[in-house]
Amino acid sequence: MGLRKPTRQWRRWHRWLGLLVAVPVLILSVTGVLLNHIDAFGWSNSPLPPMLARWYGAPVPVNLQGRQINGQWYAQTNERLFIGERDAFYCQSPFRGATSPRDLIIVGCGDELLLLNEAGQAIERVGSAFGVPAFSELGTIDGKLALKTPDGLVRFDVDHLISERVDPQSQWQPSTLVPLPSALADQIRSQSVPPSLNWQRLLLDLHAGRVLGFAGQLLMDLAALMLSILAVTGTVIWARSRR
Repeated sequence: MGLRKPTRQWRRWHRWLGLLVAVPVLILSVTGVLLNHIDAFGWSNSPLPPMLARWYGAPVPVNLQGRQINGQWYAQTNERLFIGERDAFYCQSPFRGATSPRDLIIVGCGDELLLLNEAGQAIERVGSAFGVPAFSELGTIDGKLALKTPDGLVRFDVDHLISERVDPQSQWQPSTLVPLPSALADQIRSQSVPPSLNWQRLLLDLHAGRVLGFAGQLLMDLAALMLSILAVTGTVIWARSRR
């Protein structure tokens, strides 16, 4: 009888320690198995969904707006110009819109104008050094490029790089931005996720407890230590029960 009481105590400690670390040990086990086979699953370089990437602090856009010209969408996020779903060119913020005078596509990127041909290929990039005035919006007047500046509307000639003021009563057609179609917006958001934020990164952070900061790391360290203690107490209980 004297041997049974200590065994019951060992079992009680074993049971409570097991309950305390059940969830962390389960996370350690599942993430460990997934990491061991992550290449077989093809997840190692797969980007995280935009929602999880935002949780990491990545600048994944929520609301995307753009301009449709000749059936093609032009949008900007994270200083990248997207033509349709294609990450095409550098385009500094803010995005001023896009317009199509003559046979050109002209995109407003910050204080610069990006000139493209109808195939979406870059022709030239012009800014203040080329005489482009500071502008907040672009559009067309009588089919020609016009810019909205602090001093009013001006028509800018991209061939001769000169600007001239126009009558405020002119038929100004601004490049108004509108929300992108949801399917296209989802594709652009997915491409906005940094390559370093992939499923392997998430699983490693879960496995190490880094998702909860330093406290999470301590919790996982404690769970690993408790798992070792459980192995000892389990062995002791088994040995005593054999007597």
